[in-house]
Amino acid sequence: MSEATIKYPAVIDGDVGAYGVVLPDLPGAYAMGATVDEALADAESMLPEFLEVWKESGKTIPIPKAVGDIALQPGEMLAFVTLRATTMLTK
Repeated sequence: MSEATIKYPAVIDGDVGAYGVVLPDLPGAYAMGATVDEALADAESMLPEFLEVWKESGKTIPIPKAVGDIALQPGEMLAFVTLRATTMLTK
């Protein structure tokens, strides 16, 4: 059985030593790290727990926006955070 995944766009901003990541599809979902890789890893590790709370509040897990629908500000970068949670996606 293959694991289902969803890739959410992640907007990265910051300076050397302090980066932040926000997920435009999930208001309130953010992560931080000393490097871009650390910030993205933090975002990926917090995502399942964030979405559990999201679902418990009666919200459905949103479908990710198209990349073209995300407006970046100067200095921001776009990456993706992967949700690997078959049970979360099917419940």
